[in-house]
Amino acid sequence: MGGTVRSEEAPVADSGASVAKPSVLGAAVLQLLIRHPASGYDLKKRFFASVGHGWHAYDTQIYRELKSLEDGGYIAGRVVKGRSGPERRLFTVTDLGRAALVEWLVTPLDVTKMKDEFGLRLTTADLFPPGELEAFIISAREQWVAALEHQRMSLRVLIDEHGDPSGSAPTTIFGRQIAIDQIIATTEAKIAWADRALKVIANRAEVGL
Repeated sequence: MGGTVRSEEAPVADSGASVAKPSVLGAAVLQLLIRHPASGYDLKKRFFASVGHGWHAYDTQIYRELKSLEDGGYIAGRVVKGRSGPERRLFTVTDLGRAALVEWLVTPLDVTKMKDEFGLRLTTADLFPPGELEAFIISAREQWVAALEHQRMSLRVLIDEHGDPSGSAPTTIFGRQIAIDQIIATTEAKIAWADRALKVIANRAEVGL
């Protein structure tokens, strides 16, 4: 992550200059950096552990987004000495970045336009080769079951360490708790749906459909 080291302060925008707003991935990066400054390597680990519950990105996408955010003045990077290794660039959210993140948070979200490849494939269930539709659903169900255990464990850890979301959990942790709880509820619903769908497919097979 080379380049000119920027000041910690938000840059002054040129009059008439148009700065592109952060993408959704950019907003996710800002969410993490606003909690704690981080290097690109640190950010990858944090992304996987927290925001990764709701958004997936490859390492190359994260590094590319960091450069875009820095070029836009939303974050500032500075070189710091590593504790036992080489120097690294530490990124901090600027005032411009904080304002952009807040704007993104309060912008209405059209949930009807969320992408769902699983549902897209199901719309042409008749084109699956014999037996493959069941295998497709079973595979998804197995992944959901594995994910559900991880999600429940993550929530238990947050509650054990910080308290219950309806009680003593601090505001900075509360959001993560209810976000994971929402993912748990969605995953449980997907597993229940898979069980129903497999029964329907079995019943159709019995009557020759």
